[in-house]
Amino acid sequence: MGIFKIGDTDFGIGEIVLEIESGGIISELTVTGNEEMYEQITAHEDGIWSWTIYPPQIYFREVPLNGNSIEITDELLEEYDIALYFMEHYNLRGTLTINDKCITIKGEADICGDIFPLEIVAENAK
Repeated sequence: MGIFKIGDTDFGIGEIVLEIESGGIISELTVTGNEEMYEQITAHEDGIWSWTIYPPQIYFREVPLNGNSIEITDELLEEYDIALYFMEHYNLRGTLTINDKCITIKGEADICGDIFPLEIVAENAK
């Protein structure tokens, strides 16, 4: 279990993929919301996320990891493949922290021009 929270909605944690190369490069980090929780959340036609058809996903590809955290800034987003994918690719800002036990992302996501608080806490699948 875990948290994949956008605004006030917790999608839970589904699949986690984490591959870190020697030298501290995140070749892939993907965290996907839980499918069952997503189905419950979007069951109501008038819900905030009813326009979506699958759970949200955060990904980082070929991103250098200095120590155990990354500050996700506009400059980093321009240089590396990082996004929140939720029907479209959206920018996020904040901090990613990876340790032996947990992957944490705290910050905000810009979805369709609206800024939502973002919090992901996932048991490390390493």
